[in-house]
Amino acid sequence: MPSIKPISEGSKIRAQKADPNGMRCLVENCPKERGVEAVHVVPRELSADRKFMKSIEWSWKMRKGTLNLDTRRNVFFLGASLHSLYKSGLWALIPEEHIVDRFLSKPKGRFPGSPLPRQRFPDLEDETFRYTFIPLADLSSFGITRQNQVTNLADPVAFTTHLHPFTTLPSFTSHVHPKYVILRMACLLSSLEKQTDPFIINLLETNPVVCKLADFYPAWASGCLPLGAKADPSFLNVVPHEEEDGEEEERAYMSMKSQSDYEEPDTESSDGDSVCTAPRRIWYPPSSWIKLPRGAKRHSSEIEHSCSSSEHKGKHRKLLEDENNTGSVPWSSCTKESISKWAYECST
Repeated sequence: MPSIKPISEGSKIRAQKADPNGMRCLVENCPKERGVEAVHVVPRELSADRKFMKSIEWSWKMRKGTLNLDTRRNVFFLGASLHSLYKSGLWALIPEEHIVDRFLSKPKGRFPGSPLPRQRFPDLEDETFRYTFIPLADLSSFGITRQNQVTNLADPVAFTTHLHPFTTLPSFTSHVHPKYVILRMACLLSSLEKQTDPFIINLLETNPVVCKLADFYPAWASGCLPLGAKADPSFLNVVPHEEEDGEEEERAYMSMKSQSDYEEPDTESSDGDSVCTAPRRIWYPPSSWIKLPRGAKRHSSEIEHSCSSSEHKGKHRKLLEDENNTGSVPWSSCTKESISKWAYECST
């Protein structure tokens, strides 16, 4: 899976400004001094899964290539221990049922509603929403201590300990958008491990909201776009061609079919000086790959900077000499096999 750049401070700052809890842990309500960390509702690593991202962008009525998982609506704050449990899929947040119903068609008789198609995807513009903590495994080995007030901490009611299944925890107000919370829960419920887990099976049978959330994964993240999607003007990307499904990203990159897809942007995907998140995915090629501006020729100084070993430098210079001798466009004298071999040697 391709590597991606770490989340920028700008993304964290934007989430902090939007957070109605002042960067306190959403669940424990403890202050940031207690090791509170920025957490992605939907893991940002999924940005490298191109089929998944295109499927979500289609389902969410977005343009292809514009879903940035570093958006403030996908970032909230948790204490370190709860963060670790969250990343492990041992608990999740669920929206209020009436919010989930906004993403579903109306039930027909005994048949429940199904996730709305792209054309009817709801636009929820509220600044905050309410969520409930739900365990996805037996967490009876520990409790969660929630801070009830920010002053007079010596008061006996300043802290309350909640035990599994944590039904005594209050609901939480957060700026994160329900579509990310729904997607996260749908992804967790779709795993084979969860589908055969007696705890999850019981949860699906007893919790109507969780049961509804299980239907979203096949509808949103199947990875298969409907016929005509690539010709839909509301879905077509504003940037040039993106490689087709099934193409190896390394091969697509080295073939220079559409260099603009892989150029390093002028700013990071979540620029710290921006007031909003850039509408593009947070996917980047590894730094070992050579990046050329469209139509530009690589100079020897840039080549030397890209490859440290003398052997690799020699290979770059040989390619450059071939190019200058032929007077053709960059890489035109090379075959697909020779370029692939050269790229492999550079990466190793």
